[in-house]
Amino acid sequence: MFQKWTPRGAAPIALAVGLYAIPAMAQAQQAAAPIVLEEIIVTAERRSTNLQDTPIAITALTAEDLREKGVVDLKGVADATPNFQMTTSGNGSGGSNFAQLFIRGVGQPDFIITKDPAVGIYIDGVYLARAPGAVLELLDIERVEVLRGPQGTLFGKNTSGGALNISTKAPSDEFGGVAELRVGNYGRMDVGGSVNVPLVEDKLALRVSALSRDQDGYYKRLLPSADGTKRNGNDVNVRSGRATLAWTPTDTLQVTLSGDVTRERQAATDYQAVGIFNTAAAAPNIELYNRVVLAPQGLTYDNRWVAPKPWTTYSTSTSYANSDVWGVSGVVDWDPGVIGVKSITAYRDLDVRSKADADGTPADIVASAGISVQQHQFSQEFQFSGDAFDDRLNWLVGLWYFEEKAQDTQSSRQLVGLVEALRAAPNRSIAPPGVAASTCPATGTGPASCLGGANNANNLRYDQMRLGNRWLDGSSYAAFAHAGYKVTDAFSLTAGARISKEKKDFRYYEVRPLQNNLVSFNNVTAGDTWDVFTPKLGAEYKFDSNMMAYVSWSKGFKAGGVNGRPTRADLFNTFDPEKLTAYEAGFKGDFFDRRLRLNLAAYFSEYNDIQITRNTTDSTGAFIRLETNGGDGEIKGLEAEATALLAEGLTLQAGLGYTDFKFTKLLPQQATAGTILLSLKNELPFVPKFTGNLGLTYEVPVSADGAAVRLRGDWRHSSSYFIDIDNTAAVAQDAYDVFDGRITFVPAAGGWELFLAMSNIGNKAVIANGVASPANGNQMVTYKPPRMTYGGIRVTF
Repeated sequence: MFQKWTPRGAAPIALAVGLYAIPAMAQAQQAAAPIVLEEIIVTAERRSTNLQDTPIAITALTAEDLREKGVVDLKGVADATPNFQMTTSGNGSGGSNFAQLFIRGVGQPDFIITKDPAVGIYIDGVYLARAPGAVLELLDIERVEVLRGPQGTLFGKNTSGGALNISTKAPSDEFGGVAELRVGNYGRMDVGGSVNVPLVEDKLALRVSALSRDQDGYYKRLLPSADGTKRNGNDVNVRSGRATLAWTPTDTLQVTLSGDVTRERQAATDYQAVGIFNTAAAAPNIELYNRVVLAPQGLTYDNRWVAPKPWTTYSTSTSYANSDVWGVSGVVDWDPGVIGVKSITAYRDLDVRSKADADGTPADIVASAGISVQQHQFSQEFQFSGDAFDDRLNWLVGLWYFEEKAQDTQSSRQLVGLVEALRAAPNRSIAPPGVAASTCPATGTGPASCLGGANNANNLRYDQMRLGNRWLDGSSYAAFAHAGYKVTDAFSLTAGARISKEKKDFRYYEVRPLQNNLVSFNNVTAGDTWDVFTPKLGAEYKFDSNMMAYVSWSKGFKAGGVNGRPTRADLFNTFDPEKLTAYEAGFKGDFFDRRLRLNLAAYFSEYNDIQITRNTTDSTGAFIRLETNGGDGEIKGLEAEATALLAEGLTLQAGLGYTDFKFTKLLPQQATAGTILLSLKNELPFVPKFTGNLGLTYEVPVSADGAAVRLRGDWRHSSSYFIDIDNTAAVAQDAYDVFDGRITFVPAAGGWELFLAMSNIGNKAVIANGVASPANGNQMVTYKPPRMTYGGIRVTF
């Protein structure tokens, strides 16, 4: 029995095969029932439109797409989308629930509350402001839309790269549900399901869903942890639920109330060392640490602690990645027939805590008492929409208000034990890095620059213990309008604009325990207000009912912020919003009686006041953190996606993305003597030039009564890319290819299915994130999951 599929994608080989095969197959099956691609409805323009009529570069993944690809959270969405990268646990945080998203080269490689993301996440129209807790479980999802390019008019701030528009399944008037069980390697056990219950016929319905996911960690610890166990990193322990109540008192009014909650209790993301350097020239602090702290213990910090292979680590610190995230929302949709009115009211709260071994070795080069982020937000949006001039004009205007309060606490220490060892040594008896030992004899007669002694102020140069608290109080106001006008039946114009006011106030408090609890930052404050205008203009031309082309010009912005990890008072500085202006041309078409779908886009973007984060050093070798506007650049690229129904039951899908970035201007860089500056040749992190994906689904009848086996294979490719703005080669990712497979048995009567799947069949080690710290002489990475196998049963009723 044939079923319709709606996957997406495009690659040159796939297109060539599809274009060659489709005409012949179409002729051979003229007498058969039509096999066509289904229409996909999206809400990228804040109203329901056909994907093929929407002048935006969109990858739309349906619930079936997500299931066939084995996608359980947002990380899997990126693998199926051209020019989209997603990772977690930036800056050595270990936070497996800290989302970092990049679309068309624009993103945010950090989680700190003093910096905003560049790709907005929206779930049922509600904006999620923070990276922590944003690796969403895709629980009872109707559709995920990846909108590429700035969405500053309709979606607002922090969408300069694009937006993820997620729609959950709505309650309906029919009783039914689904339950699914998955088991796999590493002790995987997933149990989930949903049920829809009509409470009052045609008036009131309730939908409830729940999920439990558990899996042992795939990162093997080679040494016992500090707590005496060997709990492997990167495990899974998630509980999630959602309830939605829909009330429809009249044909023109619907009220929807929704609540969701997610709880995670996991081991943190483990890191492994891939490079260690400890000479006075390369890492003066580490040379001193080896000499003063480790040598007396018969130890040394060197390449012996480089992990022997991927997914292994010498980490020993106790780690965790815990989160409690919940939210409620209310949507009122009233459409009396002239002007539609929609209100979206939402409140969300998160409490995220993580602790990781941030150097990947048993030495306490980088130690942490943990990171905690608490944030709550309120948002209110009003939309007014309608049609005019015999439906030639469609329009939407709106108002948006958003406020949040957040606190970020981080207790960290580097070079643990060094200051204590220096204080315990005789006065002026230890030579600084790069200085001959004879210069500072044990008699204490060395020059004033020598280290050692209980009261020697020089020792404090190596005090890297900080207990910091950051507070954010932010608010946003916006008014926006968007309209489309059909000049003729074939030619349309689009225009929109948004005026946004962004206000942020920051406060920072820091204590230095090794200096008698010196308050180094005593509730210092910084803040700013920004007014931003983000317009959009476009034109579309429909060649016929199946083909259209469009051009657009649009702007987006990512809010400004402050350096939230200042290592000196002069580094506690604000930075401006980054802005992006995009020029785009696209084509969307269905061919061969809707058996081939091809969507293309080409773009050029001017990227100004690019926000950057750097872990670097000054002339003394001391660690400093820079967060500032780095300069301006240009991004150009191409995207192609296609779906081809090659035969009954045989579907091919593919995607191809190309992105090329270059700096055109560098702003004066905040630094001190000894800091290596960026150059125009530096590349942005997580920006591969090429990304591609290819999938093939084939449903094979296995019995006369209609039972079938569905075979699925996926390939995805990425060219090489850097992980950090300094383009450190040791933590860069080489080009790679990954293959996945799935087989599903579908009985003739339906109602259930059995499946068996394997991801990363070739066991390819792909870097998920990395940190290079010159001051600490280490280069670390963490890898995406290795080969995973799982199987299960899915029951519908």
